[in-house]
Amino acid sequence: MFKKMKKKEKSALHLSDKKHPVSGIVATGIGVVSLFLFLVICFISSESNGNGGILIGAGGMLCFALSVAGFILSWLSLHIENIRPHFPTVAAILNGLLMVFYFLLYMWGMLT
Repeated sequence: MFKKMKKKEKSALHLSDKKHPVSGIVATGIGVVSLFLFLVICFISSESNGNGGILIGAGGMLCFALSVAGFILSWLSLHIENIRPHFPTVAAILNGLLMVFYFLLYMWGMLT
């Protein structure tokens, strides 16, 4: 009888008061928007055969700035106590990779 009670306690539902931070969700959204804008800019640039002009370049810099802002926001939301870290972690990884990618793309454009 004692074993059955122990087993029942382990499989019981455990509720938590942890919540998803709004800043982490916003940072994830910023990362997705930055990636989507980059894909749109790439499509527009390919349609104009690489002669998109200054607006395409400014759009790329805007994507980089969005990525930096999303990374900072996700980093700040990771340091909040008593949260679920799923969205801030996804946002930090997504925005961090996008920042590195945009920076490398910018450097490659400077060298060519």
